[in-house]
Amino acid sequence: MAWLHTWAGLIVSWVLFAIFLGGTLACFDKELDYWMRPALHQLAPGPIAMDAAATTLREMAPHAETLYLRPPSARDPSIHGFVFEPGKPTIDVALNPRDGTRIPPTVGGNFFFVLHYNLQAGTPGVYLVGLAGMLMLLALVSGVIIHRRVFKDFFVFRPQAGGQRAWLDGHNLTGVLGLPFHLMIAYTGVIIMMSTYMTAGVQIGYHGDLAAYYAALSSTPHPVEQHRLPSRVASLNKILHDAVQRLGGPAQYLEIEHVHDASITISALAAGNDEVAGGRRNLIYDGTDGHFRGESESPPAAYRTYQFLSGLHRVQFGGAAIRWLYFLLGTAGCVMLATATQVWIEKRQRKAEAAGLRSGYGLVRALNIAVIAGMPLASVALLWANRLLPGNLAVRASWEAQSFYAVWLLATIWAVLRLRRGKPWRELFGMTAALLLALPLLNALTEPRSSLLASIVDHDWVLAGVDATALALGLGFAWLAWLNTRPRKNVRRDARIGAASASSHAARPREKSA
Repeated sequence: MAWLHTWAGLIVSWVLFAIFLGGTLACFDKELDYWMRPALHQLAPGPIAMDAAATTLREMAPHAETLYLRPPSARDPSIHGFVFEPGKPTIDVALNPRDGTRIPPTVGGNFFFVLHYNLQAGTPGVYLVGLAGMLMLLALVSGVIIHRRVFKDFFVFRPQAGGQRAWLDGHNLTGVLGLPFHLMIAYTGVIIMMSTYMTAGVQIGYHGDLAAYYAALSSTPHPVEQHRLPSRVASLNKILHDAVQRLGGPAQYLEIEHVHDASITISALAAGNDEVAGGRRNLIYDGTDGHFRGESESPPAAYRTYQFLSGLHRVQFGGAAIRWLYFLLGTAGCVMLATATQVWIEKRQRKAEAAGLRSGYGLVRALNIAVIAGMPLASVALLWANRLLPGNLAVRASWEAQSFYAVWLLATIWAVLRLRRGKPWRELFGMTAALLLALPLLNALTEPRSSLLASIVDHDWVLAGVDATALALGLGFAWLAWLNTRPRKNVRRDARIGAASASSHAARPREKSA
């Protein structure tokens, strides 16, 4: 079990760190979207232009059969448009809620959401993330078995010990602290994509027809095409107003099906912000005259179970308090993974040095630094790029994404070059701290109406929260940089401790730790 715990986690540890960091930041993806779209920060009061937004979306995808429009919400004041066309890139745009025009594009917080479930690598990334999730489940279960002193480890942290002992205590503490969360998040993360990973049911039961499979999951009746143009199209503004009245709360999105046919149908799905599984109610309207046709039946129990598990992972329920809980536990997961890899590398390198052997772990150490210290730096660099790139720049969102990859690559090169004659941990953590602490100042200089002070005066707590969180995280990374300024302890003494620890573990294999 100790062997399984070590290697199941280690093989994909860097991938898991990227997944956890991306998923942790994605807890506030809509808030980051809002911060990265200054055009939304000073919206004048007025009606929601759903019809104008639909017109813009139809112009962007003239051949699409189905359009999705997400009305403004407390977390996102824009109208969001989605179009999924087979064989074409997905359209995902933010539209001005007052006139329906397109807001200057940005990767937004959605960049981190996509990063955490496919590593920005499409279908191959989905499978790699799925493999990482399954191995993480193995590592968690085997970790529980080998840690008989799990409750004691929860209360033990000895940073003053330094070196291997402090790293191991940090791994045990964060692992035990977030164990239920980590088990849930790994399992539900795999379950969400089960129709991709386990295709036999679709292949046999539906002869590989994914459309038929999803139609069976949905309780919403699909209209039969009439193969003629609609005489008119109903007002989405009126339908949205009626749906809100009938639902007694906000609608999550409007679905416009058979856009170019007389059978055009508009559905309004309840937001269901207080339900883990999301909204149950789905209202159906005629797309030509807007009259209410009725309410679809509740989804099958199996699909509601899937929605519940998916909802636990996506954290679209419970408000800001639950998102902050997920954020903190996700951060604990990042620390757990970072300390685990550091324990593994340092332990083996010190054993080699104590034995007088030439260590071959230099490149591994450098890459470990590049992932754990370089990825946070790249994430902050993306926010800086959002403020520094010209607003009218072509493919601006692509440039933002490229800035993330470029800074991460530079951090990797820096870690390799500075490993022997520098302190890359301290230097990269220090750079991250400096960028985070200066981010509110950059925001104030480039977007004065969106500054921290202006946001507080306007009671815009989302904008203020992003800047305040950047300051708090900046102080945290500054503390990490300061910790890495302390001189390294004597290698021989550490080697003796590691050897004694290894002997103790060998005598008690059931207590062996990663």
